[in-house]
Amino acid sequence: MAFWRTVGVRLFLGALALAATSGCGAAPSWSAWEGFKKAFVSDDGRVIDHSQADLRTVSEGQAYGLFFALVAQDRKTFDALLGWTENNLSAGDLGKQLPAWVWGKQGDNWGVIDGNSASDADLWIAYTLLEASRVWCHAPYADKARALGKLILDQESLEVHGLGLSILPGKNGFVQANGAVRLNPSYLPPFMMARFANAWADDPRWANVYLASQRLLLDTGRSGFYPDWVLYNNGEMSLPDDEQRGDYDAIRTYMWIGMSNNGDPVVAPLLKQLSPAVALLLKRQNMPEWVDPQSGDASPQAGPKGFQAAVAPFLQATGAVELAKTFHANTLTKADKAVWLQYGYYNGALALFAQGFMDKQYRFNAWGALLPKGKEVKHCG
Repeated sequence: MAFWRTVGVRLFLGALALAATSGCGAAPSWSAWEGFKKAFVSDDGRVIDHSQADLRTVSEGQAYGLFFALVAQDRKTFDALLGWTENNLSAGDLGKQLPAWVWGKQGDNWGVIDGNSASDADLWIAYTLLEASRVWCHAPYADKARALGKLILDQESLEVHGLGLSILPGKNGFVQANGAVRLNPSYLPPFMMARFANAWADDPRWANVYLASQRLLLDTGRSGFYPDWVLYNNGEMSLPDDEQRGDYDAIRTYMWIGMSNNGDPVVAPLLKQLSPAVALLLKRQNMPEWVDPQSGDASPQAGPKGFQAAVAPFLQATGAVELAKTFHANTLTKADKAVWLQYGYYNGALALFAQGFMDKQYRFNAWGALLPKGKEVKHCG
């Protein structure tokens, strides 16, 4: 109980500390973002996955693109991404309709392929809009963020026995007939959940979601490794029959924890319980494509380069600094479109997150606020 009391105190203090935050200054160059943008972002603001026959755009890609554009202080691209997302995935209003998660080509037509939502994207969009309102002193972004945040709570949250008020992975399809709830730990970065709880403290649901998300991360990583998906039924956690491993989703969980500020009281216990993952990385000198969280067995095959890049912030946070540098060497730093296309959209996104963090293009403070390079935190006025 002492841990959760500490969390409650820091949320109150964080709300005070963040009441007057913003930023000014010239935009620093970020060549890796330019490479990613050339490879995957269209002129009208669509992040394209060229590896798929339907040349799809997923809401997650739009969300990540918005974040990268904000870090790069590339407002022109940011507004193009935002406009495309709102007009094509949310029927023109992010405050009234959660973004559809897949858009692409079907036959001769372009449009929404799957209208269900994906809450990881929704949370990233809301978070990035909230931070953009502060970095660029533009209140309409904050209004959009808050309206989308309310939609997330109203349509994508559920009281889960054993956790509390939790964010479902999407609006539909994640509560089974027997009452089991399917959740994804990688959808809930600690810094992001802290930021919402602090920024929107007048809605206590966000504080409850913050606490539930931390319980989920502590619970699902207790073996020392993260799964992609989990089930909660009557307070008991299990792994779904069709998803026993941690791979293309779970890789993000390690990265988000590594990026989170150690002023968040949950970060130290999370890193401590993940010592088996650190030991595995030290032994192998690579991140496997998959790990079985229950047995600790791992793929003999190394994961793609994006995986190797993604664990660098995690290793750095655990104190394995030299090994982190080795993994950081897997990131891309140049604006070379061909190389980024070879990486592919998802691995490129992982690499860009990790490269930007390791090269100090951005940080998160103890209350979850984004600190882009060259931006001082001060009142917007």
